[in-house]
Amino acid sequence: TLEFLVSAFLHRMNQCAASKVDKNVTEETVKMLFSNIEDILAVHKEFLKVVEECLHPEPNAQQEVGTCFLHFKDKFRIYDEYCSNHEKAQKLLLELNKIRTIRTFLLNCMLLGGRKNTDVPLEGYLVTPIQRICKYPLILKELLKRTPRKHSDYAAVMEALQAMKAVCSNINEAKRQMEKLEVLEEWQSHIEGWEGSNITDTCTEMLMCGVLLKISSGNIQERVFFLFDNLLVYCKRKHRRLKNSKASTDGHRYLFRGRINTEVMEVENVDDGTADFHSSGHIVVNGWKI
Repeated sequence: TLEFLVSAFLHRMNQCAASKVDKNVTEETVKMLFSNIEDILAVHKEFLKVVEECLHPEPNAQQEVGTCFLHFKDKFRIYDEYCSNHEKAQKLLLELNKIRTIRTFLLNCMLLGGRKNTDVPLEGYLVTPIQRICKYPLILKELLKRTPRKHSDYAAVMEALQAMKAVCSNINEAKRQMEKLEVLEEWQSHIEGWEGSNITDTCTEMLMCGVLLKISSGNIQERVFFLFDNLLVYCKRKHRRLKNSKASTDGHRYLFRGRINTEVMEVENVDDGTADFHSSGHIVVNGWKI
């Protein structure tokens, strides 16, 4: 994604600025939008090479991935400049998107870059570097859980986890993103029977949640729906055990029942008073069909 951001957008916008074919695209505009993204890409190429060498010829339980992060903890400070500039970049892009020629140009950048799916706009790609640095503490946290205390890499993984948390905490925007991801991770830990990729792999925040009646093939069920920026998840509320029964200590509050990718989801309004075979004749009010 970083390479796509640089090759598809940055390089083409630099060419546009140099040729001065559009007065709205200047060198200052490009610098404000992309900041030091090329430096970040260079660091990640170097980091990838080190990780690949660590895992050569194939991954095994004796390799020390935590050490790789420790070697790069200072280099990851390069994110400071990018993250500090991100809010200004967002505001600038918001203004640029009001210009028809710019919207067309950005769409062409994406298509010429090889993206057939244009659902993710430039705004989405610009926030990706921040999301990337924020996911490292989550990855290291999971790695620490799976690393035996006697393993030679255990201390390095623990130190790397603290180091990457510190990197994110020192960057306001990164800190906000990391906190949102931690909230999602905590939320998922309360879902029993979760299926599919982790919520933090596709989403960055919960937009709203609430109880709805789900009607499917004549079955009417009360479900708790959670709407995220890229996913709709619905669950069954888990009933609490009685005091005199064996207590549940797993911490789960909901039973997973399904998930829908919002990118391919269509929502259709259902007229009040509708009663057909889908609802077993029950009259539907304030309904939607997904």
